[in-house]
Amino acid sequence: MQPLRGPTEVQLVGNRYKAAQVVQFHCASVTLDSGTRCDLGNTAVRETHWTPLAADPKILGMPIPLTFDVTAGVGTGEHLTQAGWAFLPPRPADAVGTLLCLPGGLYDKRYWHMQIDGHPGYSFAEHLAAAGFIVIAVDHLGVGESADPTASGQLGLSLLASGDAEVARQVREGLRNGDLIGNVPPLAVPLIGVGHSMGACLTTMVQANTGVYDAVALLGYGVQITNVFEESADADDLENRVQQSIAAVCQLSGASPQDSHHIAPRSYLEDLFYAGEVPRQVIDADTAAQSRLPLRAGAEVATPGFVERHAPQVDVPVLLAFGAAIDVSPNPYCEPANYTGSADVTLLLVSKSGHCQNFASHRQQLWDRIAAWVPAAT
Repeated sequence: MQPLRGPTEVQLVGNRYKAAQVVQFHCASVTLDSGTRCDLGNTAVRETHWTPLAADPKILGMPIPLTFDVTAGVGTGEHLTQAGWAFLPPRPADAVGTLLCLPGGLYDKRYWHMQIDGHPGYSFAEHLAAAGFIVIAVDHLGVGESADPTASGQLGLSLLASGDAEVARQVREGLRNGDLIGNVPPLAVPLIGVGHSMGACLTTMVQANTGVYDAVALLGYGVQITNVFEESADADDLENRVQQSIAAVCQLSGASPQDSHHIAPRSYLEDLFYAGEVPRQVIDADTAAQSRLPLRAGAEVATPGFVERHAPQVDVPVLLAFGAAIDVSPNPYCEPANYTGSADVTLLLVSKSGHCQNFASHRQQLWDRIAAWVPAAT
């Protein structure tokens, strides 16, 4: 084989890399002047001689499937996996940070990447990837394409948080080692937990328990949650309030308290979710994409005060965002006071928005604020 002399470009999954001086090119590897041989298969390339140029335009905005084995992190002995998508910025090696995005109840990872015929511009993931972030959207255990635990006890928020925490740990480690996403090189960038509604509650719990994030963006979740049921749980004891919420969930959805999952009717939640300003075609597409929800977790997240003990343990910068028209906090201006462990708490009300800010007419106000906030906060 004749060696290739001089600078050359090689296509590696989603990125183009340039070697300073390639002396041999094989179908599965290259050998540099230094004698270092680099595989060009599906394994990550960690050779420091590679200089990343740009992501392949064909994959920009496209979800890259990921699977996380969370068996060890959950620790129940049951084999469990969680599904995710990754979205790459134009220059992955120059990423501003990584956003690990957790969906709310009745949603899965598609909340962060809605593709609606005739209605472009509803993908949080595409928007933030274009702004320079690696975006990873994840399905909780028991949600979307993730495993349904059947031998790990109650499908409550504690179980889901243990899985999400293990995903976050693997994301941080995989980025540092350069073996998380195809051939994205090793990166030492901030890891930001982003959660909507139940995902915000779980992000709070994950950070309180593990401290894995460098900052958290908590969207649409009030510590003393309201506006979900006609009557909020009001028992003195937390578990009794959870049982009140379980009864309300079952009355609303027709589920039995013994059921593992439920799906609530969206018509009941339409005013809260969309605040009367979202096009009907978008609402219909969102409704068609809803996910099953573990019943116990859904009841716990709708119970006022469930996350109250965790919020003060968050000791990193916090961005709180709520719909300005209606959301699940009785008073958004009081919410920052719950995060007494953080020296940097920001509050944003998204104009005209309901609870599901990613569908609001001013959704890019939130998305652009997150893009500007991360480098300032970290």
